[in-house]
Amino acid sequence: MKQVPVEELVEAVRVTLDENQVESEYLATGTDNMELDELIRAKLAVAVRSVIEMCPSQLLDAESLDLVSVKPVDAGNGCGYILLPDDFLRLVSFKLKSWNRAVTSVAEEGSSTDLMQRNSFTRGTPLKPVCVFSHHAEGQRTMEYFTAGKGEDGKADHSIERALYIPIPIVRSGDSGDTIGIPALLRSSIVYYCAGLVEISRGNSEQGDLFLKLATSNFNPS
Repeated sequence: MKQVPVEELVEAVRVTLDENQVESEYLATGTDNMELDELIRAKLAVAVRSVIEMCPSQLLDAESLDLVSVKPVDAGNGCGYILLPDDFLRLVSFKLKSWNRAVTSVAEEGSSTDLMQRNSFTRGTPLKPVCVFSHHAEGQRTMEYFTAGKGEDGKADHSIERALYIPIPIVRSGDSGDTIGIPALLRSSIVYYCAGLVEISRGNSEQGDLFLKLATSNFNPS
């Protein structure tokens, strides 16, 4: 994801609020401007994360999991799991070399899909693989997969072909100022969503909800 200066996004949110004429009095003085900037900064990372979690995966700029440190663990009967990194937010694509297709959405632990994976007759297959979020016995977050296909040796092949994800967005400090990583195609949605959170936090729920709807409407411009 592209690192964008925080102040650039703060200014974009301010302009959005001003253009929609909801902040004419609030923007009147220097002191008020400073207070508004701080409120926008406080909501920015939440807005980025929320938009990333909601949007269609084709709008995301994914990163590859470090397959040197993230290795598949054979759990038997072709099933397995990987330990998720601490900064894991959302899966974009996961595919074993022995699968016919990639998995792009993950079932939640305890869901009906999860329960189906506990039965060898109803769990995922190399033709229709399934992934489920879970936890290691020591509490670490994991992603289980069902089921690996067989390699040339007749044994289950757990080799990973592709593992793309979105990390948790954080504000990074640098010599030239703070930055935050955002998907290029989601900039306007993030600006609108942040504006919505700002307005809701100030008690303007109706205007805030309007901005939130504008944010999600940008997912499908047509």
